[in-house]
Amino acid sequence: MDASTLVLINESYRKEGSEENIEGITVIIDGTMKKIFDQIKEKKYYGTYNEVLRDIIFEGINVIVKS
Repeated sequence: MDASTLVLINESYRKEGSEENIEGITVIIDGTMKKIFDQIKEKKYYGTYNEVLRDIIFEGINVIVKS
């Protein structure tokens, strides 16, 4: 996998007990992104990449909403 590539895979799920479809996204963390996630994980004492991504998303949303 190329170091400058971020791979996102879209998936569709059916919500249990409903006909509603929910979109899911799989994120492949490799190369440069893995190095960055590892640095953040170590400096901020995160246990998993999920925690790192969660905060990246929420902080990014806050920046976008404020601008």
